[in-house]
Amino acid sequence: MADESDSAAVIAALSSVAVADYVEMSTMGLLISAVMSDAVVTNLVTCRPVVVLYEYVITFGVEVDLFWGKEITGASIVFFLNRYLVLAYYLVQLRAWFPLSGPATL
Repeated sequence: MADESDSAAVIAALSSVAVADYVEMSTMGLLISAVMSDAVVTNLVTCRPVVVLYEYVITFGVEVDLFWGKEITGASIVFFLNRYLVLAYYLVQLRAWFPLSGPATL
């Protein structure tokens, strides 16, 4: 776990990047190590499927209006493949993310 001096250094480095100041390589290394910490990576991996599923829910009505019941074209086939292959991937991965009992093996 990082101590307070590391946290202060990360905040100072982020502040200097935000205002486009010069950042030393050692400071940049500290930033990279902070961003790639296990907690950040775990949160990003958990957050990604939630954002994807949220996008599916909020855009479903538009999808129905624009694509369902219309003539099937090459563009609509590409749209549906792109949209529902990603959804199928995340649904298959649910078993690995939330095992019901013991470690999941695929």
